[in-house]
Amino acid sequence: MSAPTGIIQRAAAPFAGAVNRARLGLPRHFFESTGLLGDDLMCSAVFRELKKRGGRKIAFATQHGALFKNNPDVDRLIGHSSAGFAQWGQLGLPVKPLTYTRYDAMRDYDTPPDEHALIKMFRAAGVGGPVELRPYLFLTAQEFAAGKLGDHQVVIQSSNASSTQAMRNKEWYPARFQEVCSELRLDLTVIQLGSVDDPKLEGAKDLRGKTSLREAAAILANSLVFVGLVSFLMHLARAVDCRSVIIYGGREKPSQTGYVANKNLYSQVRCAPCWLRNPCDFDRKCMDMITPQHVIAAAAEQIARYGTLLDVQTAQL
Repeated sequence: MSAPTGIIQRAAAPFAGAVNRARLGLPRHFFESTGLLGDDLMCSAVFRELKKRGGRKIAFATQHGALFKNNPDVDRLIGHSSAGFAQWGQLGLPVKPLTYTRYDAMRDYDTPPDEHALIKMFRAAGVGGPVELRPYLFLTAQEFAAGKLGDHQVVIQSSNASSTQAMRNKEWYPARFQEVCSELRLDLTVIQLGSVDDPKLEGAKDLRGKTSLREAAAILANSLVFVGLVSFLMHLARAVDCRSVIIYGGREKPSQTGYVANKNLYSQVRCAPCWLRNPCDFDRKCMDMITPQHVIAAAAEQIARYGTLLDVQTAQL
């Protein structure tokens, strides 16, 4: 933001705030997250707990409104097609950030949360009492039905390197994902979701870059299991009650960002969790220790539990 623009916005904030409150229907709560898909979706857990406590008129600033379509816990979305309009659309509003870490650019490092990321977000929103650590996405019956693409379908993701906030230390190995895919496809319909630039998995139904957020959610909702990385798709799968196998490695602990319903493959090496995004002095040993056989066995275990209720972690704040 340039200095003249900053001065103008500070001067206009009280007037813009009144206009924006009225435009949005005078909400009582205003929130925003980092703008990343996974972080924004996690906020749905906060809104659910606020609604349980009688919270009314909840407004959320997001550029990913599709994640909150049909969500009864959010009353207004503050979203604009461009960053400039977004700044003016939020100007003067008492927006609370729902975040759980800070980034240190010098070290390429995120500050580890001292408790689960969702608990940090609940505290930031002022939520107390018992809470459930899981996000939510609400599909229509028609959307859900369209997500069934084959018999006994499973979803796999080969990379998250094309995401807005890609991290080398979250990546597994494309060749190993191919081994997992080749084994699963012997008995199952394997669907590959993700970016068009992700490594293609032979034998999978290729939907890289071909689905909307809600279409991907519907496919996951119809699947026996999701196999992938610590990523948006991990949160999306949990939001629609799809069991997952998540390859964590050692960058972060599942207890910090994951879900108890999942099989989380974590390597407790000496340097873990490091929370480094890209640098690693140990050649990513934590990822190398996780073999295709580990992933295949975890997927079989999750598939065997299909049709049973997913466990939900709770906490008392």
